[in-house]
Amino acid sequence: MNAETVYRVDNAETVKIKHYALETLRADLVGIANIGRFAGAPVKMSPQGVMPSARSVIVMAIHHPDAAIELGGKKHPQEIGPYQIQYHMNWRLDDMSYRMSNFLEKLGWNAVPIVSSNIWRYRGYKDLKEQFAPDVSHIHSAVAAGLAEYGYSGLAITPEFGARVRFVTVITDAELTPSPLLEPGSVCDSCMICKRECRSGALSKEIKGWNVIEYEGRQYRYANKNLWRCSWGEHFDLDLDLPIPDVVDEKVIMEATVKYGRRGGEMGSCLRYCLPKALRYWDRDYTNAPRRRRRYIENPEVQGAVPRGLFEEIRALGGGWGVDHVVVRSADELRESSGIDIGALMPGAIRSVSMVSMRRPLSLCDGIPNRERNLPDAAWSPIMTQAGYDAVRLLEKFGYSACQYLNFPEETFAASLTGAPGMEIRTLTLLTDAPLPLTGSELPFSARRNGPPRELTDRLEEEARLRECDLFGVAPAERLAAIVPDLKAIFEGEVEYVGRNKADSFHKPYDPVVTKEARRVCGPADYLPGAKSVIVIGLRMPKATVDITARTPAEAAGPYVFAQYETIMRLRVAAWNLTGLLEAAGYRGVYTLDLHNTGSVCMNPRGEYPDAFSNAFAAVGAGLGALSLCGSVVNPRFGSNMRYVAIVTDAELAPNEVLKSVELGCAGCSGSCFSACKTAAFQPEVHEIVLGGVPQRFRKFDVNRCNWAKRYSLVGSEGNQYTGWHLDLAYPEQLNEETLADALRQLPHIEKIRPCNFEQCVLACPHARKQ
Repeated sequence: MNAETVYRVDNAETVKIKHYALETLRADLVGIANIGRFAGAPVKMSPQGVMPSARSVIVMAIHHPDAAIELGGKKHPQEIGPYQIQYHMNWRLDDMSYRMSNFLEKLGWNAVPIVSSNIWRYRGYKDLKEQFAPDVSHIHSAVAAGLAEYGYSGLAITPEFGARVRFVTVITDAELTPSPLLEPGSVCDSCMICKRECRSGALSKEIKGWNVIEYEGRQYRYANKNLWRCSWGEHFDLDLDLPIPDVVDEKVIMEATVKYGRRGGEMGSCLRYCLPKALRYWDRDYTNAPRRRRRYIENPEVQGAVPRGLFEEIRALGGGWGVDHVVVRSADELRESSGIDIGALMPGAIRSVSMVSMRRPLSLCDGIPNRERNLPDAAWSPIMTQAGYDAVRLLEKFGYSACQYLNFPEETFAASLTGAPGMEIRTLTLLTDAPLPLTGSELPFSARRNGPPRELTDRLEEEARLRECDLFGVAPAERLAAIVPDLKAIFEGEVEYVGRNKADSFHKPYDPVVTKEARRVCGPADYLPGAKSVIVIGLRMPKATVDITARTPAEAAGPYVFAQYETIMRLRVAAWNLTGLLEAAGYRGVYTLDLHNTGSVCMNPRGEYPDAFSNAFAAVGAGLGALSLCGSVVNPRFGSNMRYVAIVTDAELAPNEVLKSVELGCAGCSGSCFSACKTAAFQPEVHEIVLGGVPQRFRKFDVNRCNWAKRYSLVGSEGNQYTGWHLDLAYPEQLNEETLADALRQLPHIEKIRPCNFEQCVLACPHARKQ
């Protein structure tokens, strides 16, 4: 190795970034690559293509728990069992990428976070010939950042975890100290177990030599495999026991999906069986995959003793995510009380560790939109899974085995716990061979009425800041209820055509069913009778992400789409924690993605997410901005690049004043937002409502015209053309069930699963980015 590279001292910014990644984001590994290491990358999937001003690339990694790999896929790669944790690892990586970019912005740098997965150009794009091409490859970035080298399979394998690791990338213009590279051949020993075990034959058939990559004079290589063959089970969920043709291409895949449907997601054998020689050993009684040697050295004299503070740290991890209790039960107790045999689920397990949440159930009014009804689950799931995932990794660091997602009978377990009357108890459980101290099954809950409104408001705002929210505001419920009659006159009864895909496999042709729904305007009391206040919290879209969208040489759509949904995912978690704080103070709270139900949604790889017009009136009423003429919120600091979630509560809180002057600039603007809309969705009439004594003027959009572009992905320029779509349909002269269904049938079989839609009206706004 080059001695200068190895021993160069990290500069001050690099130290801050690594500390934030390891200590705050809880990354297992972090590395830095300078932009020069990507000189040979295709421009349309390179960091410099995405962000031409880039100087450095930050790569963070988290590892798959060993038990999830060793026990998942044991019978068959498509019976993944505890390997389901990988889906929640993607959530964590997205969270880390987004938060790191915001951290860099606070340090004064620009940054573009890259999504963990599920945004690809399947067939390449223009001069980009690579298939299944991401905006930036995390695998290549990991090798370039010195965290890994390529295995024969093409996976990035690390000295610490082998292939049991996932990566995420952040591009920045900060000049950081690069990490030393690993030497080619220093991790992969060419054992070829991955080749032997690959069920699709992707590592033994249709191999076209080697892919050779060079970084700073070092040459790395991996098999040049047919990615369509690799995707048989990995992406398209086709049964690996089916006869797979000698030649696999897109046509073969599409014919098979129509003929056979899907079996289920695959746990890649290339990952499951890949460990460096120094780490792998075999324990055939436990699993048919190699096991990983851990660096923890057990002292026989203290065998069975729990390291001091381990359980307290597990409790702290749970509390940090928003878990109410951590309950530890013994195998014997569970077997006797619930009939659950945890040893059958995980060999050697002697303890169950359950993350427990207790909330008072809420009954929403019938008129609340359907997409609002499952919001508690949308927040509860990531909180519990991430708390459990952190506990598993912590136990592994001390040499123990631990695993979650073994189809644990959570309802049976929850029924054996004793909570406060009227409380709904939910649990998520992990199993371990660590002899943790046992807890009781009675869960304490003490609600108390808080003191003055200002005191509780300050505590809620502090909680929002701890959750890294950018904005926090409060509106009196009556302020937001007072505008409901005016909003009803504008929005109520608008007929929306809603299309759903009823095909039994998501890779089959779109089989639409279209219904009509009449819009109903809601107010705070519809969510919570007796509502007194509405809290609004906001998160920003990273500035550089908005700036580069479809403008730089990479013509990337992914970063904007990622930020579009990641802000909402993080806001839901923050809102759940704020409602928990309210309940602990003796109050009730329920959060909503669009309180008045006057916005719409964007479709992206994670499903339907609220658009830039959702919760607009709530945010303005809470003093966080003013309406632009197109109906989005303009914040004095972050412009129109914000997303908001509202929390309705029966607590009386200290309100914010409605902003009386925000330099919108709409008067001097040529209406670029309106002209950017390809479906002419904005109606000409200018409406005015008065919020807290301050007039707000805006033009309403036709929800069906707007949906045509960004909900149903029928207008290529709304984002999908940059991922290789060629569908671009004009809005029909008359929209009805038949015309929408006919259009939806034209959606491409593959790409429709992971659409990438912008909001061109927002991107055209001077408050979003320079025009």
